[in-house]
Amino acid sequence: MLQFASSDSSAESEIAKVESMSSRNHLHDEMRWRAVGMLQAGARQSAVARELNVHRSVIHRLWNHYQRDQNTSGTGSRRITTTEDDRYLLQCARRRRTLTARQLALQLSAAAGRPISRHLCRAAA
Repeated sequence: MLQFASSDSSAESEIAKVESMSSRNHLHDEMRWRAVGMLQAGARQSAVARELNVHRSVIHRLWNHYQRDQNTSGTGSRRITTTEDDRYLLQCARRRRTLTARQLALQLSAAAGRPISRHLCRAAA
């Protein structure tokens, strides 16, 4: 029976280890803001990572994202179009329903006088 008890405890410790490793890649909203606050107060990224039990790269990406967008949520790419651009695209799409997304983006780029994306700049050239 002692053997079963020790194997159960080792299995539990393995499960705990796996769970802790998976949690080292994510921070919940409260923890993100806590990390940003610590960094703003002058703490080093490695110290914040140690305190929150995450890898240093998680804190590094969070800090870069926060400095760029002043926001801690979301990890996607930044918005390129404004709300006015979105309204213009919607209006164009409703007027001419057969336009493709690329054609709409090229039309917006011409109307706005600025490139919308690098891919469209190459396509228009």
